[in-house]
Amino acid sequence: MNEFNSFFSQGYWWLSLLGGLHCIGLGLYVRYIYREGNGNHKLLGSIFSLLGLYFFTGMLNRENSPAPIHLVFTLIIPVYFLLMPLLYLYCYRSLNNIKRHIKLSKHFYPALIVAIAVLIASIINQHFTVQLSNIPESGRLTFTHIGALGTLLPGILSIQTFIYFVLIIQMLKRYRGRSHKAHQESLQDIKFRWLLVLTFAMVCNWLVRTLLVILPFYLGDQISEMTQAMTRLLLLLTVYVLAIYGLKQITKAAYLRGKLTYANDRVSTPIKASSQLLNSEELNYLHQLMKDDKKESHKPD
Repeated sequence: MNEFNSFFSQGYWWLSLLGGLHCIGLGLYVRYIYREGNGNHKLLGSIFSLLGLYFFTGMLNRENSPAPIHLVFTLIIPVYFLLMPLLYLYCYRSLNNIKRHIKLSKHFYPALIVAIAVLIASIINQHFTVQLSNIPESGRLTFTHIGALGTLLPGILSIQTFIYFVLIIQMLKRYRGRSHKAHQESLQDIKFRWLLVLTFAMVCNWLVRTLLVILPFYLGDQISEMTQAMTRLLLLLTVYVLAIYGLKQITKAAYLRGKLTYANDRVSTPIKASSQLLNSEELNYLHQLMKDDKKESHKPD
């Protein structure tokens, strides 16, 4: 049994490492290689980077953590409050084709407030000033303020996630109504389907994590590594599906752009072709014949 637990722990560690590297690599690719003129690729790259951070946290345990594990997770939670605002802004800017420079949006304020609250709670706690080298020897340390925030923040994060999902779905439904009335396939329709798949994938992973991790956490049940491994494995498979589907949509968009360019060239080609039915020598020959005809017609009888 101990050998199985050791094997599973190593597998969970490698799963977290693999998922983190894949998400970080995909985020860097989207941000620095696949670029959009309106800068929305930066938002998408940041989303995958946050998913990479989530995977990397699975590599932490009580043995290798530089501080008490609950303290480390509480300090990391404020970063997760950026995920849904990033997804909302990405969908909103993509659907409305906004090209303004991405600035500090008001949607990021909750993450900033939560980060400040965690920082203040950490500073005012008298035990927070203990040297990290002495932490393993002081097993009786209690983090009252951090513990309270660590208990409240997952629930607050779930509420924020639910609110943003409702807002994104309503936004997609409004756009779908306008697109359906247009009765035409366009690059915007391809982008709409990508946003729909991306949102649906995030919703599925959020529901699974809520049912397997968040609810048992508040109900007082023990959260096993098996449960956490299942959520991370599902998320990793989702990332693979999104990467494959995204590449397919990019290819389809490139084909549609080429098709539109070809159609525009066909419209202008007949005008150019009509003026080039005869080459320069043939035109000069005809011009000379016309001159000769005029001369003969003016000769006296």
